Amino acid sequence: MGGGFVAHIIGAYGGFRASMRQAMARKTGEENLLALVAFGSFVVFLSFLPTLFATDLRDNPDQSIAGGVIMWFFVVMFFLPLVLYGVAALSHFIARRFGATGPYFNARHALFWALAVLSPVLILKAMLGSIVLQYGGANAGVLGGVLNLGLFAIIVWIWASMLAEAEGFRSTIKVASGIISVFAVIYALLFGISLL
Repeated sequence: MGGGFVAHIIGAYGGFRASMRQAMARKTGEENLLALVAFGSFVVFLSFLPTLFATDLRDNPDQSIAGGVIMWFFVVMFFLPLVLYGVAALSHFIARRFGATGPYFNARHALFWALAVLSPVLILKAMLGSIVLQYGGANAGVLGGVLNLGLFAIIVWIWASMLAEAEGFRSTIKVASGIISVFAVIYALLFGISLL
């Protein structure tokens, strides 16, 4: 990842597509993508900690939360990268059906760079979520839902911007709509299965 990595993340908020163009121009290798996905996965793990601490301390104040932390670390650091590689493959497969011109490497790069760029947002959401969980009272569920919806919108927009640039699409809005549509279909399938 090298020097200036944090500066590149902060600079990405000046223009996500331009940030992806710059990232692709750096001629990143597969080892850099592995470093990106490891960094992103670690940030996701860190983003779970405030909520995990708040939940466990509220529900089980006398019990150690070390077991929960170790379990989350294992799940996130070992399984999330595999899931992300699968998501990148699926996004590339679907994008090719709509005229994408980029290789699969670009789809992986877009997803992993988007996750790295999302790191400040994930940490901020985790802190706000912890505050809502501890002090939200009767409105904690609603406020948490609003936070999650806002986070989902930011994730979709950043990832769509990166993917549109990486796959050669002009419209970020169309890519974002496609991502939301795929999530909606998956959610409907999962929800339908759970009702059976």
